[in-house]
Amino acid sequence: MDAPTTVDEFREHSSLLQNAPIAPSLQEMLRENVLESMPSGLMIVGERGRVLQVNSILASILGFSKDVLLEQGWSVLFIDHPDNEGFNNTLLDVIQKKQIRYKRQVWYSRHDGQRLFLEITSSFLQVDQESWVLVVLVQDLTDLRLMHEREKSALEQKRLAEQQRADSLNNLALSIAHQIRNPIMAIGGFANLAVKNRDDPAKVATFLETVLQSTARLERMAQSVRKYVSIAPGKIQYISLFDVLSLALQRVHAKAEQMNVSLKLSHDSSPQWSIKADPEQLGRALDAVLENALEAYDHLPGQECSIDIAVQSQDDIVALVISDKGRGIPANDLPYVCDPFFTTKAVGSGMGLALVQRILAGHGGLLNIDSRDGEGTEVRMCLPSADADGPLAS
Repeated sequence: MDAPTTVDEFREHSSLLQNAPIAPSLQEMLRENVLESMPSGLMIVGERGRVLQVNSILASILGFSKDVLLEQGWSVLFIDHPDNEGFNNTLLDVIQKKQIRYKRQVWYSRHDGQRLFLEITSSFLQVDQESWVLVVLVQDLTDLRLMHEREKSALEQKRLAEQQRADSLNNLALSIAHQIRNPIMAIGGFANLAVKNRDDPAKVATFLETVLQSTARLERMAQSVRKYVSIAPGKIQYISLFDVLSLALQRVHAKAEQMNVSLKLSHDSSPQWSIKADPEQLGRALDAVLENALEAYDHLPGQECSIDIAVQSQDDIVALVISDKGRGIPANDLPYVCDPFFTTKAVGSGMGLALVQRILAGHGGLLNIDSRDGEGTEVRMCLPSADADGPLAS
């Protein structure tokens, strides 16, 4: 039949089409196009698990070809895997309870091992008294689920970081209060005694001497804070780590000898290792670590006292390891030892390790501290080698 060219011919043509039966091949074509154009996976299951219809999206999601599903039925989907219990039970429950538009999200492991998170919407349709079909719509929500889990993990990490920050700030506030309270109380108390004993010059002189000592302690704290906040980007240059270490050992040698503490440099420490660093800032960091190691032996008479120093190199990292067998750090204090003002010493600003950590961070390095209460401490100062491309990963 020729195509219509007038309105009357179009009406006549339309009337003939409406009355004409649709060929089976055309019905199949329409059904196939509708199924394949759907945005979700679709499967229609009949009695005994026979798959009546399935589109390519569902076949792709579940990891089977359409031919396999149509020929072998839905039993191939019931893979024996712990992840698939929810998937299997969802389909069976809909049939047993004859549910309509039942929706559930489940994990599904394909036969190739890929794990997917699926949303299943299924309906039990009673065709007649004896026959029924199960219509199953499936959407792959794996990417969305993984993104949600990443966001959830990021939020949890943020919460933990904020909690740690809050704990650190709380310790900082307590440490500041502790550090300032003692000298201020001493200043106030002895100044008051000096006023009350103004007629006794000898007592007044003694009291004022204590006031001056407490004032000097506050001044040392202020200087430590100024040093910490005034750390500027260093003048990075190629230097020998061995040379910087040798100078630092010379600076603490007299105090170590006075305390009867031996300084032992490992024979494996090569003088050839070089790094990119500011020698002055790195020297300050070494001084603080060695000073802490010496103070770990305070009030420990009769014990073998030594500080072991080693330089180790691996890949792009040069690590300076300083360890002692002193009093160690209690486990509850260890997370906070690098916080400004945190200290367990009767006298001290608590800025030493905070300064070390900041200097190393400015050099792209890391500070690791391992300690056991009563057994000693190992401080590992990790720095990029001279050939490294960038900072160390935290």
